[in-house]
Amino acid sequence: MDQFFQQLVNGLTLGSLYALIAVGYTVVYGIVQLINFAHGEVFMIGAFGALTTYLLFFDGETGLWILPIMIVGAMIASVGTAVLMERVAYRPLRNAPRLAPLITAIGISVFLQEFIRLFYEEPAWTVLVFCGLAIFVGYLVGGAVAKTDLNHPVSKWYDRGPLLGATAGAVALWIVARLMERDVNLLVSLAVVVVGALVGSAIGWLTGLAVRRNARSQVPVPAIVAAAAGAALVAEVGWVIFKKLLTSIEWPSAKLRIPFPQIDVVTGQALTVGGVTIQRSAIFTVAALAVCAVLLWFFINRTRLGRGMQAVSQDPDTARLMGINVDRIIVVAFILGAVLAAIAGVSQGLQNTNIEFRMGFLAGLKAFTAAVLGGIGNIYGAVVGGLVLGVVEAMATQYIPGQFGGSTWKDVWAFVILILVLVFRPQGLLGARVVDRA
Repeated sequence: MDQFFQQLVNGLTLGSLYALIAVGYTVVYGIVQLINFAHGEVFMIGAFGALTTYLLFFDGETGLWILPIMIVGAMIASVGTAVLMERVAYRPLRNAPRLAPLITAIGISVFLQEFIRLFYEEPAWTVLVFCGLAIFVGYLVGGAVAKTDLNHPVSKWYDRGPLLGATAGAVALWIVARLMERDVNLLVSLAVVVVGALVGSAIGWLTGLAVRRNARSQVPVPAIVAAAAGAALVAEVGWVIFKKLLTSIEWPSAKLRIPFPQIDVVTGQALTVGGVTIQRSAIFTVAALAVCAVLLWFFINRTRLGRGMQAVSQDPDTARLMGINVDRIIVVAFILGAVLAAIAGVSQGLQNTNIEFRMGFLAGLKAFTAAVLGGIGNIYGAVVGGLVLGVVEAMATQYIPGQFGGSTWKDVWAFVILILVLVFRPQGLLGARVVDRA
């Protein structure tokens, strides 16, 4: 009997991990009818985001207070990846045949794996990220100062031209300056920011003159100056972070398994209850699922954004006519899934004591299986499906005799369950809550 309860605990722990990832699949599918096969890599990047946060600020520390900050770092990495993925890869294909975004998702999955494998130990790529962030922040600052509508469906790129020209000009000047002088010096930094703001403002003003005939909104000069100054400042701050912080750390190679930091209280000696051994990290994983499930239920059922998500999942066209910003709702769905995947990535690292760039592939497939098992598009079904799948794997490992048992066959039995569900109950255990809009 102790062995049964031991496998039950192991299965619930594993199932909680699957459920955290599966909710991301089912939330996105419920809104845009997209199977995001790159979601496993969002989970993987969350684990690497937590590790990066630890190496940057707490290397060698083991205090429990570090864990929330690591989780925030994981969330930032996962959410940034998911939002960029949606904006660049999925949004342009929103009205395309369903096969197109599916193939795109697989391509993104491979790209993210290889990117982490090749570049995690080489922080120089972050300079390009800071350049993009500088342009984005500068544009937001300029738009806030301008207080004009820059999103007209006909002339929006003409309307945005002055701000984009200002930010791009400031960043281009910053790149040229830093190619000539790479050391961090206060006077040089001030000069780069000031000259970059001036040059960017001039380019933005000239761009405004060039697009004036086609623009519906005129961007005032103070907004152009603010955009250029903001872009130059963010770019220079990014350079200081790169030179003073990122290059001071010996980054591990992601081509091999990387040890994950072990944190007091949530890792360490296992607890024994009767004859059952419970890992501390398992308690953290199950507790994380419980807390996330409650918060997600509250968000979806008790907040305005959550009710908007329900409306869009039922009929996006009608929801748009009722004044709901469908694009914003879709981004929120990707953010929710990424947050849960980030927490799952931290849990996986704590349980396995190491992470690797391939960890998201099989975990993503298992989470997809859990989502289908519970009922694709059904959030509660994803939680139930994850728990059931974890328990099935654990019990199959222990109780199936002969050459078809043992840990080497647990993945096989997981996909056998998927096949059986698709054959005999394709709507899942709790039923799919998705309106077919094909």
